[in-house]
Amino acid sequence: MGKLQEKDLDTIINSLKEELRKEIPGFQEKGQKFLAKEITNAEFKGASGGMGVYAQRGGEEFMIRLRVLSGVVDYPTLRFVYNMVKKHSLEYIHVTTRQAIQLHHLKLDQMIDIMEQSLNHNIITRGAGGNFPRNVALSPLSGIEPGEAFDVTPYAIFVNKYFVSRINTYHLPRKFKVAFSNNGQDSANASIADLGFLAVNKDGKEYFQVYLGGSMGPNGAISVPFDELISPQDVLYHVEAMLSLFKAEGDYENKAKARIRYIVRRMGEEAFLECYKAHLSSVKQSQDLSFEINEGAKLEISDENQAGEIEGAITQKQNNLYSAIIHPQGGLLYAKDLGKILDYIENIEAVQIRLSMEEGIIIRNLTSKQAKEILELTKDIRKTTRLGCSISCIGASICQIGIQNSQALLDNVLIYFDEKGFTEDILPSISISGCTNSCARHQVSEIGFQGKKKRVGEIMEDAYALQIGGLVSGTGAKMAKESGDLLERDIPEFLYQLALNLKEQKLEYSEYLEQQGEELEQLIAKYRI
Repeated sequence: MGKLQEKDLDTIINSLKEELRKEIPGFQEKGQKFLAKEITNAEFKGASGGMGVYAQRGGEEFMIRLRVLSGVVDYPTLRFVYNMVKKHSLEYIHVTTRQAIQLHHLKLDQMIDIMEQSLNHNIITRGAGGNFPRNVALSPLSGIEPGEAFDVTPYAIFVNKYFVSRINTYHLPRKFKVAFSNNGQDSANASIADLGFLAVNKDGKEYFQVYLGGSMGPNGAISVPFDELISPQDVLYHVEAMLSLFKAEGDYENKAKARIRYIVRRMGEEAFLECYKAHLSSVKQSQDLSFEINEGAKLEISDENQAGEIEGAITQKQNNLYSAIIHPQGGLLYAKDLGKILDYIENIEAVQIRLSMEEGIIIRNLTSKQAKEILELTKDIRKTTRLGCSISCIGASICQIGIQNSQALLDNVLIYFDEKGFTEDILPSISISGCTNSCARHQVSEIGFQGKKKRVGEIMEDAYALQIGGLVSGTGAKMAKESGDLLERDIPEFLYQLALNLKEQKLEYSEYLEQQGEELEQLIAKYRI
């Protein structure tokens, strides 16, 4: 048997599309029963999650998650998404913290139309939710970032297609998340994934550091490092080993404790690693999972104009080219703005588009002139400070399990700073999750907020749990410290006072945590409830 190639996976996926298309009428019928209240929300969610669909709060409209493989989206595909947005009079797209695109406020027939049309444009929503391998995360600058260990894009895409080609065969206890990072900055969050691969260059050779059994949410956990570097050719063996362990040891009865992190907690790290190695050995003995990746074409364009650094852009490692970073507030990119971007990049021959884990869009392979022009074009929608580039889940106005409207909190924070005339880029990005699910990864954020309700006296108040000092890094990720609860209405003022402290003492936030921990605690105590 020859090595598995990407074209083999493409062939399987193409044939799978017809099978998936046949599922849609049955799913549409379930949607009609849900709207008629003939089946419960739980019954509908059991079917809809695996189709990449969720009912929104109120039960009248729907959200669909378009599985953009590792956030790598080409121009025709993004143009298709835009056309669907215009066809169904949608206001915006939501770029998610898992490098997918979500469309909201859809009627049932609209959602079904998008699901069907997406199959014609190589977008498969199957497995975008529910108990499936989810979208494989990827460092969005992989391939163009100076100082990266190596380009991990081909591996992330290959594993993503590997999952999609088998999407109808999985029966897992819960969702399963894989990530590929191109260097120690770990921008794909490999160190907090169910299964993470972080690129390492050692003695001129390419390896992966593997991370096992991490994830966010209630009782979130940092991943356990595998105790040896692996060859990139062993990636699929590790994928199948973790899936084998998950199916053998995962909790199929208690959904609340069905993630891999609970297996680690139950066994202990040492026993978990031994169990993992046993599954890995079994997979290597029983399966041939050798594969060949597509390296992709060499980038042949260049820019003779050496423009140096451009504010709002990243200087690529090759050919004097740039990548423009477009971060719309809270990941909400409005249709009119998406249309402007698409019109501009339509004729840029080598343009690449990547979605980031921070709800942003990165336009790659631009000349200095093009980078400046697209940054000017998007100046009114791009957030440029770290605080402005904060991340937020979609929140309780749409999400059925959300407790607080995280998007509204982000908006109120930024409005408060604008009203105060505070423009310094001094605070770090904050992460706001509307509930304990940690969709914004508040548990590993430098400053994180988790939505909740809190009784204050006789009144139930809108509040957020504050998390301080988290970190995602291939050299040592750490969970944030839980620092008490703040009223939602007090958070903008709290952050403003923190920014004033940083400005007065001329310290970066990380320095302030180390040097002025007592002062920070006093500030938090002033607002803590």
